[in-house]
Amino acid sequence: MSTADDAAPGASTDRVARTVEIIRRLGVFDFDGVREMLAPDFVQEYPYLPMPDSPSRIEGVDAFLEFCRPGMSAFAPYAFQVQATYATTDPRVVIAEYTSHTALLATGAPYSNRYIAVFVFGPDNRLALWREYLNPRTIADTFGA
Repeated sequence: MSTADDAAPGASTDRVARTVEIIRRLGVFDFDGVREMLAPDFVQEYPYLPMPDSPSRIEGVDAFLEFCRPGMSAFAPYAFQVQATYATTDPRVVIAEYTSHTALLATGAPYSNRYIAVFVFGPDNRLALWREYLNPRTIADTFGA
């Protein structure tokens, strides 16, 4: 994994590490571990919907975890790999590029996707916003849609 921390004055290496840890915990379905890293008013945004009936914005920790559990449990644990992280001039913000590699349990169909996401941390160092960009066509192909 590469980082661009030295290119961003005031970048928080702790927040970069927290970003990587949140992604890792989500990938192994450690939802309780993810919960403790999210701000109470956490928001997830999908500018490109993962599935046609997915919400573009999920508000609140419970709503986010309720969204994740059923969809993710249809797959083997995700092998997320963070390729790069980029801190910004705003020390609250981290950008990450990562991939997922897993298989759909019902059919064994492989699923891999590429992501880029913006992570914004609150003053308590918990994640307040996760704006994730992914390829929804890859998800549709996995489900044969």
